[in-house]
Amino acid sequence: MRLYDVIIIGGGLSGMTAALAARKRGVKNILILEREDYLGGILVQCIHSGFKDGDSTEELTGPEFAQSYVDKLDAHKIDYKINTMVLDLNENKVVTAVNPEEGVVEYKGKTIILATGCREKYNGNINVPMNKYAGIYTVGSAHKFINFQGYLPGKNVVILGSSDIALIVARRLLIEGANIKAIIERQPYIHSHRSNIVENIKDFNLEVKLGYNIAEVFGSERITGIKIAAIDENGRFIDDTEENIECDCLLLSVGWMPENDLSERSGIKLSQSTGGPEVKDSFETSIPGIFACGNLIHTYSWADDVVKEGYEAGNSASNYIDAHINRKV
Repeated sequence: MRLYDVIIIGGGLSGMTAALAARKRGVKNILILEREDYLGGILVQCIHSGFKDGDSTEELTGPEFAQSYVDKLDAHKIDYKINTMVLDLNENKVVTAVNPEEGVVEYKGKTIILATGCREKYNGNINVPMNKYAGIYTVGSAHKFINFQGYLPGKNVVILGSSDIALIVARRLLIEGANIKAIIERQPYIHSHRSNIVENIKDFNLEVKLGYNIAEVFGSERITGIKIAAIDENGRFIDDTEENIECDCLLLSVGWMPENDLSERSGIKLSQSTGGPEVKDSFETSIPGIFACGNLIHTYSWADDVVKEGYEAGNSASNYIDAHINRKV
């Protein structure tokens, strides 16, 4: 069993910044475990510009921003393993993982930082009748189709939800030749940041239906259209407000769920409000020496917030080692 001072599960932005913070504090043996075949998490599919590294005035794309942190990991000689799926984490800080090169392997950490992020909610999480037609995806899946595989999920698209990622995907679809028929938002306001409203909705003249929800989905094997209707403050449909929209693709942006499988297996106390690990101000979970940060504990729209939280979690793990591990030596 290999022993490390800090083991970080998740190689997204919060995981990488946590590792860098711990290294700057003098922690020597650090390992990042990432299940994908690249570091950077969701940043890698965010090919739009707008990211800034530190105090730099240069705007970077998501992949460039992620690569800047990978370069820092390499410069500080921080170990990381990609294509490595973590199968189990116990309260003794033993991590069981598997990858193609080593098979099943165990690592033990003096401290653990959980940075596994979150995943999108799917149609089973909302009260919309989908009937399992083809052409219905989450916005994150559509984003990956376009930017990774080069496929359009549909030509005539309706988006349910007005989050930042929903508007970014809408813009990307328009640029690639799709037609955005409407953005449906159940609340009476848009959830996105003001800059995204200007850069996407106003600049691209997108139609937004506020206070509406999907009442019905039409299709045979693939979706062919939807029926929407206005809803009241209790979410009930208002009579005589129905409207049919023809479309061959429906994208869902209806929230996020924390990737908390490892937290549950290890017995970490979960927050009733977020579903992710419950943490102290130091980002320590209910198990001493196990920390959590990033989108696992709270969904962020801005990379700067994730960077800050990753650094704080890395510093807290370093403090724990100084206070509880090194003191015993």
